Amino acid sequence: MSEKQYSGWTNKETWNINLMYNEVFGNLCEEQEYDDVDHVADSFESLVNDLEFDGVIENTLAHNVLSEYLNRVDWKEIAEHYAADFELFKEEDEEKDMEELRELLANSK
Repeated sequence: MSEKQYSGWTNKETWNINLMYNEVFGNLCEEQEYDDVDHVADSFESLVNDLEFDGVIENTLAHNVLSEYLNRVDWKEIAEHYAADFELFKEEDEEKDMEELRELLANSK
């Protein structure tokens, strides 16, 4: 991830999309189950694309500008932000840590 350059976010586009969709992303995190951060990022990106491109005609200036804008969004950074806030993978991480601890103890005997 690159250096934070805009209000604590990678760029203005990432900050702005997070600001605009904050409540929507939060609701998704409360309602959906995710496998990992990439799954969260893909879900957020798909949702925003569906909403923002609705009614926009392809190969127009508006479509091209919107595409360029959304391509600059760091979806993984947004997903990591929500994963941390909502502790989306805490249980899975705890299980993984316990399994690693069991292996370590078994190997130390």
